Amino acid sequence: MSHHLDSPASRRDPRLNVPDLYVFDGHVGTTLVMTVNSSLAGPDRPRGFHPEARYEFRVRLDGEDREALTYRFAFGPADDDGVQDVLLEQLTGADAGDDGARARVLAEGRTEDVVPVAGGGRMWAGAAADPFYLDLHQLAHIVEGLQEEKPIDLAGWDADEAANSFAGARVEAIVLEIPDTDGSELAEGRRIGVWATAELATDAGGWRRINRAAIPMMWPLLRARGGDDDSEEYARDTLAHPSEDGANDTERLVAMVTAAARFSGTADPEAHARAVADRLLPDVLPYTVGTPAAFGAAAMNGRALADDAPPVMYRLLTDADLPSGLRPASAAETRQDEFPYVVPTAGR
Repeated sequence: MSHHLDSPASRRDPRLNVPDLYVFDGHVGTTLVMTVNSSLAGPDRPRGFHPEARYEFRVRLDGEDREALTYRFAFGPADDDGVQDVLLEQLTGADAGDDGARARVLAEGRTEDVVPVAGGGRMWAGAAADPFYLDLHQLAHIVEGLQEEKPIDLAGWDADEAANSFAGARVEAIVLEIPDTDGSELAEGRRIGVWATAELATDAGGWRRINRAAIPMMWPLLRARGGDDDSEEYARDTLAHPSEDGANDTERLVAMVTAAARFSGTADPEAHARAVADRLLPDVLPYTVGTPAAFGAAAMNGRALADDAPPVMYRLLTDADLPSGLRPASAAETRQDEFPYVVPTAGR
């Protein structure tokens, strides 16, 4: 869960918290995966998806600043078995960023079922094992050093004894696979940038964004200030469009990374920090359609379910090698080769 329960709204209802986004090449095309509602919120968390919310994959095409394609999911109330109706809609062009625009229906079905999508592709939504893996003890040391701009002290933490703090955790996952055929919006070779959102209906008839997520670890490392973050900056970034991230976050990120890189002995810490800001802002996940996904320090091209994202971000932000002590095998039981690629857990 690289976007923790670090805002008041997501703590009140974890169904509106978006921990992670994954983008990779599936069996029939580009696969988009969003997770919400982590079991780490506690045993009393509500199950399933919020019936008064909508969850969106927003896609920029060819390096443009604004999304030109949005896939919107909405869910009905849960029945006695916890199953919900699910609706998938698509918006394109200028409508893709318009909360009030009329959308085209692509699919209707039920959670826990594989549902065909108009024009090809398939969708699935339901309870799943959380594929994210991280040792929270290491993260606490790194966050303290970064946010207080002091040397990172890993005393008391041993990589050889690292443990996945998310072992056994469950999430609700939304999985969408779109064919990358010629002429489609996600044609092979096209450069895209993806971000995910959870929005809640307001009493006035509009929509309010509760969470957004794209590049892993951005929120706990950069934007959140402790476990109970109620800062104006955090709220601003939640509601902001990624095209505003450069103006909102560059100097804050540069100051943090400059300090960390100085402690690491980097020759020109500020130059490194500005290069990192150029890589991480705006906060959208880049991907070239039809290529193998790999989230790395040298290059970010989508994110596979197995990618060990935390040490990549640690490396970028500190200019130091801070391995997590974990391997993809640490969470191998949370993913599978066949669609929906996550491992369903309903009824388990």
